Amino acid sequence: MKKTTAKTSSVSFDVTATKFREFHSNGLNVFLHLITTPAMLVSIAVSLILLAEDKEWIYRTLVLIYAMSLPRTMGVVKKTTMTTTFHFDEGDQRKRGTKYKGTTLLFTWISLVGMSLLSEYLVEFKYVTNLKQCAMLFACGYVGQELAHVITFEKTYQQSYMSSSKSEKNLQNWQSLLIEHAYFLLPLCFDALWQTRDVPLLSWIVAHNYLLRCKLTGAKETNALRDIYDFVSKENPSRDRTAHWWFEKLKGKTKKAFDTIIDSEAIAGMFAKKFRSDAWAVEPIYSMNEIYVASSHHNFNSDTVFYMEHCDGPWSVYPWCFVYRCMVAVNENKQVETIFPMEGSGSCLSDGDVVGFDYHREIHIIRDLPTRNTDRRVTMKLHYVVYPRCFGFLGRFLAKLASFYNWAARNLFLNTIAPSNWFWKFMAFMVLFVTRSVFELEKRAGLNSIVAVVLAYYVGKNFIHEHFFLAFTSYTHYCMYIATYQIREGINFGTFKRNVVFFKTIALCHLGYNYFIKYFEYDLISLAMILGGYSLSFSAAYALGVDQTYFGVELGECAPNFVDGFPYNLGIPHPMIVGSIVGLLGFHKNESFREHLPYLVPLHCLFYLVHMVQEHVYDIYKHDESATTIQTTTKKKASSPGMKSSKRRNSVSREKESEQQKKQHPHTNGTNGTHSATRRRSTRLSPTNDRSPAWARD
Repeated sequence: MKKTTAKTSSVSFDVTATKFREFHSNGLNVFLHLITTPAMLVSIAVSLILLAEDKEWIYRTLVLIYAMSLPRTMGVVKKTTMTTTFHFDEGDQRKRGTKYKGTTLLFTWISLVGMSLLSEYLVEFKYVTNLKQCAMLFACGYVGQELAHVITFEKTYQQSYMSSSKSEKNLQNWQSLLIEHAYFLLPLCFDALWQTRDVPLLSWIVAHNYLLRCKLTGAKETNALRDIYDFVSKENPSRDRTAHWWFEKLKGKTKKAFDTIIDSEAIAGMFAKKFRSDAWAVEPIYSMNEIYVASSHHNFNSDTVFYMEHCDGPWSVYPWCFVYRCMVAVNENKQVETIFPMEGSGSCLSDGDVVGFDYHREIHIIRDLPTRNTDRRVTMKLHYVVYPRCFGFLGRFLAKLASFYNWAARNLFLNTIAPSNWFWKFMAFMVLFVTRSVFELEKRAGLNSIVAVVLAYYVGKNFIHEHFFLAFTSYTHYCMYIATYQIREGINFGTFKRNVVFFKTIALCHLGYNYFIKYFEYDLISLAMILGGYSLSFSAAYALGVDQTYFGVELGECAPNFVDGFPYNLGIPHPMIVGSIVGLLGFHKNESFREHLPYLVPLHCLFYLVHMVQEHVYDIYKHDESATTIQTTTKKKASSPGMKSSKRRNSVSREKESEQQKKQHPHTNGTNGTHSATRRRSTRLSPTNDRSPAWARD
């Protein structure tokens, strides 16, 4: 009987979690639930403390009983007649079932501890003194949950079973479903957190790949492109400079053809694959759209900017919303390649190919190939604003900002394409200088990261605590490691590396400044630990290479490079992490440093250990039945304790398949289509990585 009950409880959680997710698939909705749900639970906890008066043990016992009941009822622990086994993450992780149960339970326990401490704090310091205030806090949390559903256009789970309970058949189940819903509410929120369909909360600090691609093949689109091409041919613009025709000034058949492309089903579908239509709005920005004809050459004028790595717009530091520029190839092109260095791919857009990229954030460049076009390169530039439906005012305002900048830049570019005097030559120079400066900031650090750091410093210094900035910038890169390793899909590899290196550099600067300048005391053992530990860590990183160090294999960006040289021949498990922890403990050994910053190093070590456990628990090949072990020499190297176990399978077969495709289609680089539509990994990003990228394998 007991065994049946435990099984029923586990199934009950799985069924409830599956239904709950249907009504909590929006990342913002789940994020708000992680505020409102703890608020309601804290109000209940404070009420219990007030009712128990000075007998805190009663309240703590109730919390402990609830926490200890969850492993069985959630199905994380299953007890048989012989043994008790832990089932963290049952089933194939690639399926969207009830997964990450162990992680859900862990975060639920951590939250319960935090809420318990907060509840006792609120009572002890008289922030909440009576049951009326508790009721108000509970009401605020409940109303907040309802508002979260309203602004994200999602129905509530409670409505689903309350409405169905009106029938006499389901009336008896209403109370049990409500109790079950309330009992599992906190773990249900964390379960939904990992699996939201648009942008999970965990992935908000992940460098997503926002590059979009499609091809216009429909009859309507093909005819519209032909009309655009005929219009340009009739206008017969000069070939030695770029030509522009803006949408607002087009007329008749040409404008109608442009409208057809703007409203194309293929482009709408391209956006829908990345931004779910019930949560995101995609609207054209007509004032920015144009027909563009490239020049045959450039000579230190504003056209030169396109042959430099650059971002098109200045509003990269703008929350939650995007402006997309979609480049549509009107005719054949086999000469001019559009490259996205951070994402790591390049392509010659030709005959209906479309690429959409973030107008304000995506670094790109065009480059001439040895082959020559026999005709003008005609393209259309379409622009769309993409924003969460609940933040429509933010999205529409960004569209106005982008349109204004485009108008100002348009006039500047037109006067600097062929500068007629010293003033416009100077302005042409300024266009190139500013473009280069913004690009360097975006490539090396990212304007979003820079602004976040500056804000953290200002807010921490003036409003929160003197160590807020230290904490914020010391541990951010660990959160990026953990979140990226967990998500792993649709990652912009170049942006990810940029972000983690930027924040890790700041973290190391904090350690160095506080140890060697602010709190320095001579300690030979401490210095030896720092030098030895970080030498080991840097040696391991150097042996693996930058790409492989930062999850290049796990993200599908490079083939495994199993090394058996120093320090992986020492038999030290995870020498990079072990070396870093030894170096960190060297900082902590300094008495003055430890006295003033007692938690800085222990938290560094904790994050490292959490990530190390994550790599073992969530081995990327654990559920891959088709994976095969790499041949002889690699097997031998991979058996070393210092090797990452997740980098051992399936690369050789994929490389052979890619080589066979290249031999069969020498101009397609292993992908389908013509030479002009080829997308390839840019050698500018990583010359040593010639493995087919994820999009080619897909």
